[in-house]
Amino acid sequence: MMFAHNAPKVFASHLSHRLCGLLRRRFSSPVRPNPAVGAIRILYGSQTGTAQLFAIQLADGLEDKGMNVTVHALDEKPPNEIFSPGDLHLVLASSTGRGEPPDNARKFYDWIMNDPSAKLDKNVNFAVFGLGNKSAHPNNYNVIGKRLDARLSKIGAHRISEIALGDDGGCIEGDFDEWVVDIMSNLVVDEKGHSKESADVSVVSLNESPIEPHSRNPATSNGKRVSLKKHPPLALDPAETDVVRLDLFHLSGPYKFYAKNTKKLQVINNHILTPDAGESALREIRVSLKCHNAETTDTDLSYTTGDHFLVYPRNSDAIVNAYVSMLDVGPHAIISENQNESYPYPRGITVTETLSHCIDLGALPSPSFSRMILDREDLDYVNDIANPRRTVIDLCLQTGTKLPLEDLLYNAMPMKPRYYSIASSGIKLPDQVVLVYRPVRYMTSNGYLREGVCTSYLAHKGVVQKGLDDAACVPALISPNPTFRLPPDTRTPVMFIGGGCGVAPIRAFIEERLALQSMGREFGPASLFLGFRNPHDEVYQGLVQEALELGALTEADIVFSSGCNSHGHCQQMLVSDLVRQRGEKVWRHIQEGGHVYVCGGARTFGAAVESAFLDVFQEQSMTFDEANGYLRELADKGQLAEDLAD
Repeated sequence: MMFAHNAPKVFASHLSHRLCGLLRRRFSSPVRPNPAVGAIRILYGSQTGTAQLFAIQLADGLEDKGMNVTVHALDEKPPNEIFSPGDLHLVLASSTGRGEPPDNARKFYDWIMNDPSAKLDKNVNFAVFGLGNKSAHPNNYNVIGKRLDARLSKIGAHRISEIALGDDGGCIEGDFDEWVVDIMSNLVVDEKGHSKESADVSVVSLNESPIEPHSRNPATSNGKRVSLKKHPPLALDPAETDVVRLDLFHLSGPYKFYAKNTKKLQVINNHILTPDAGESALREIRVSLKCHNAETTDTDLSYTTGDHFLVYPRNSDAIVNAYVSMLDVGPHAIISENQNESYPYPRGITVTETLSHCIDLGALPSPSFSRMILDREDLDYVNDIANPRRTVIDLCLQTGTKLPLEDLLYNAMPMKPRYYSIASSGIKLPDQVVLVYRPVRYMTSNGYLREGVCTSYLAHKGVVQKGLDDAACVPALISPNPTFRLPPDTRTPVMFIGGGCGVAPIRAFIEERLALQSMGREFGPASLFLGFRNPHDEVYQGLVQEALELGALTEADIVFSSGCNSHGHCQQMLVSDLVRQRGEKVWRHIQEGGHVYVCGGARTFGAAVESAFLDVFQEQSMTFDEANGYLRELADKGQLAEDLAD
C-alpha cells in the first residue's frame, strides 16, 4: 500500500496557517525580529513534498513575525547564487532511496559536494533540518542533511544551530516543532534588543486568549457559538438540506477540491481474499476506469503496470458526528463563500461535508495544537500524544474543551489522499485496476480502537448494482510510477521479493508476464521470494501456480512467519532470512544483469531485506561501505527497484 507523496495545494496552505499559530503561541508579543539577522532564505530539497510543506509552514510563520523571508527549491537558482553573505539560510533536505538527494536538489548537491570552486563567505549563516526514516533505511539515515551540514561549514559558512534530524519513521512533526523553536530563539529579540533563549521565551497559553460569543446565528446548533480570537471567525449560512454529499466533484474553479484528473470511479468487486485469516485478512477491490462523472464528459483513465492508484478517502459518519457534537455547531450549516482569504478549504459546503472530506479526524494533532488543547507547555509529545495515538477528540474529552470550529479547521491535519500499488496488468485489464489492502485496526496503549481512514473507507465500499450509484464510487486517479517497470527486454532475468501487501505489485508483474507470454513473447528466468504472516494469509496461490506451469515464473519460494499450510509445509522464516539463505543465487542473479523488485512495508520489511542484501554482498568479500555503495549503484541504474511504504 502506498501513501500520498504529493499533497494538494490546499494541504500546504493549511499547514502554513497552523505553523503561524505555533509561532504566535510560542513567541509572545514583546519579541520582535533580530536586526542582526538579514533576509531569511528558506531552501528545500523535497522528493515527496514533506520538506516543501515544512518550508512553506516556516516561511509563513516567520513572515507573521514581520521577517523578510523567501522560499526556494535548492535547484531553482544556479548553485553559486543560492547563498548570500549576511543572510540566514534555513536548509530543509530529505534523503531519498538509499541516501540520494531529492530530484530538486541534485544539481545543487552535486555542485556543493564535488566542485572544487564551491566556497562560501564566512558571513553566510545557515542551519539544517534533515528529513529521513531511521527504520526504513537505518544505514543511510538522513545522510543528505548530515553531508550538507558538514560541507557548508567546511567551505566557510557559519552554522547558527546544530543540525536537527527529522525521523519520518518516528515523530517527524515533533522533531520539526523543536527545530522551529530553536531557530526562533536566534531570530527574535526582546524590547531591549537582547536575544531571547528558547527557555526564556514567554508563552501565550490557551487561557490567555479571550473568548467571546458571536451574535445569534441560525446556522449554529444553539443560537450562539464561541471562538478564540486567534483565527478569523467563520461565517456560516443556514442549512438548506440535511443531505450529505458523498464526494466533492460539484466544486469547481478556485474551490475545486480534488487534484487534476481525479475521476468518479465505480467499484465493481470488493471481497476478502482469505476468509479464514480473520478480520485482518488481505482484501481485493476492483475499480472500473470508465468515468462516471455526471457533470463532465471526461475521458477514461489508463495506466501502465507498476503505476499507483490515488484514492481520496472519507471519514466515517460516526467519527464525523462525534466531532460535530463536540463543536456545538449545526451539522448542515454551510460555510459561507464570504470568508477571509486565509481559509484553506472549499467554501459553500456544509460543516459535516468539510469534516468528512477535508480533515483527517483520525490523525494525531500537531505538538502545538496538542499544547493548545491541553494548555500545557511542558507536553511530552512522544509519550503523551504520539505513542498512545491520541486524537483531537481524545484530548478535548480529557479536558472538557468545547473546541471552536475555527480552531479545529485551522489546526487539525488535512485529509491526504492515499496511494495504492496497482495489482493488475495494464495489458490484461486496461479498463480496471485491482488493489490489495489490509484493513488497519488496532488498540492503542490506552485502550482506544483505531481504524485506518482509507482502508476502512475501502472495506465498507459497496459494489455497484445497477446504474450510477455514488455509494459505490471512489474519487481516484492514476499516479504514474515510471521508475518501477519490468525490463523492456522480457528475456532479462527478474527476481520478485515481497511480503504482505507487497504482493500487490508482484501480482501485477506476474499477470503482465502471462499476458505477454500469450502474445508470443520470450522470457528469461523469474524467481519469486514471497512471505505472509501465516498460511491462512497466503493469497493468489492459483496465479502463482499458473505462472509456474506456463513458465512466466521459474521458481517460487513462499515462506510464513508462523504455522504450516494444508500440505504440511512449515517453512517458517522471514523473507529477509530467505534472501540470506539463497544468497549465492541472489548474487549470481545480480551479477548476470538480473533485475530485482522489492515490495512491502518500508519500516520493517524493506529495512530487513536491505540488511539481508548487505550481508549477501559482504559475503563476496565486500566491506560494509562497499556493499552499501553497491546497493545504491544498483538502484541508480534501475537494476534494483522498490515499491515500499507504510
